[in-house]
Amino acid sequence: MSVGEALAHALEVRNRIADRGVDLYNEPATADSELFYTPEELQAILRAELIGRVDLADLAVKTRANVAKSIVCSALGYTPPRSFKHVNPRLPHPAADVYAQQANNLQIWNEAVDAERRYIILILRDGEIIDVRVVAGADLAQYDTTGKLTSKFQAARVDDSAGSVLVSASDTDHVIDRLRPSTHAAPVSPVVQPEAGGFLAVAEVYRLLMPMVGKTYVDPGIVQERNRGTVVHREASERLGAVGFADNGQFPDILSQLVEVKLQLARTVDLGLELPGSDTPLASASGVLDVRDVRYAIFYAARNGTSFTIESLVVTTGADFFKEYRQFGGLTSNKKLQLRLPRAWFEV
Repeated sequence: MSVGEALAHALEVRNRIADRGVDLYNEPATADSELFYTPEELQAILRAELIGRVDLADLAVKTRANVAKSIVCSALGYTPPRSFKHVNPRLPHPAADVYAQQANNLQIWNEAVDAERRYIILILRDGEIIDVRVVAGADLAQYDTTGKLTSKFQAARVDDSAGSVLVSASDTDHVIDRLRPSTHAAPVSPVVQPEAGGFLAVAEVYRLLMPMVGKTYVDPGIVQERNRGTVVHREASERLGAVGFADNGQFPDILSQLVEVKLQLARTVDLGLELPGSDTPLASASGVLDVRDVRYAIFYAARNGTSFTIESLVVTTGADFFKEYRQFGGLTSNKKLQLRLPRAWFEV
């Protein structure tokens, strides 16, 4: 079937869906139904309807995901709901999930690729939809090179309005015995191993970082979470006495001071692969320290147009983390499947 034929048939399907007021949450249409879109037809109609639209520009990630689903629903003839139900797939009748991607690292949360599902991928550049790819689950599976769901722990502060606080009066016994914390910072790279003589006490970390509260920074853009975090990470490194700036993706961010820096515009704190309080050996410290020994510096900020302002700071050891926070899902974690899509898709 040519692209023109696929589009023509897709438009007929859309008209039937719209005329009959088909509920998005009906059971999936079967292949022999006149309300069924093939992957080729989905791609043809969504490319015709959505390429060039800028509905997704300058939106927060969660808002962008909801808007993406809404515009796809409208393009396919469904009435978008005011809020989308937490069902799988998110769009049941067309048996589809929608992803708005600015980069080729597709993340699927808490489930493996479903061979029966269609994955609608809106490819963005500066918020504009530059292409649409519709991939059947059976075909998408080829980009899953590990088949492994990666655990990602999450938590939220018990009292969102508590302001700045130093949760831990002192470091863990392990850190005190091994690194002898003090008020003097060693002038070293932030990515070298922590050593006694120049290792800051947790209370000193809090004192040195507190002047950042109330400061306003230029915002690199609402969907630039990583770059925004780097702004804060860089200044925190300087204030803790590090020489130069380096970020090699390690945990914790400032290894020389065992400090993990987090910037929060939302209440959910993504903890990555490590659960605070765990006695799991810390890989970046050659296993001689534990995850519970890490100090967390969590900055809460509010965004205002082209800037963001830090409003409060929480500093805690991993051992004391859950005195101030509660973990989502008890002892469970969210999990994500990471797939690498072809780079050529993003070079339109």
